[in-house]
Amino acid sequence: MNKEDQIYHEILDHVLKLLSRHESIVMIAGALMVIAKRLYKTHLNKNEYKRVMKVATELDVEPYDIKKGTLH
Repeated sequence: MNKEDQIYHEILDHVLKLLSRHESIVMIAGALMVIAKRLYKTHLNKNEYKRVMKVATELDVEPYDIKKGTLH
């Protein structure tokens, strides 16, 4: 597993633990979004940040199948 996948799965595992203790997926997702935006804003210059935010809003992703009991 590469480092990017390892980090993704480590964060996802933590999110799954949070979801098992809390009912609000929206609150957890919102917190992750704010953290991500602040990290990008800390690391990127203004134009890079704008480009990343544009891609983030236009990116089409598949939803997780929570009914299966996992987000994987």
